[in-house]
Amino acid sequence: MRHDYDLPGDWNAMDSEEKNVWLTQERCRRQAMQQGTATANHVEKAEARLARRTAARPGTVTLADFV
Repeated sequence: MRHDYDLPGDWNAMDSEEKNVWLTQERCRRQAMQQGTATANHVEKAEARLARRTAARPGTVTLADFV
């Protein structure tokens, strides 16, 4: 299956209803980001905060290394 989603690590353990909920939330998040809503501003700030925290702790590793 080809797509541009970054699926969560437990994707294969999810049942079809959980996958549907996750995909719906992801589509809503993407739409909000494209429209520049207040939610998009909140998410952008949260992502920036996470990036700063990760950069401040150089000994940490990304979860992508373990997937």
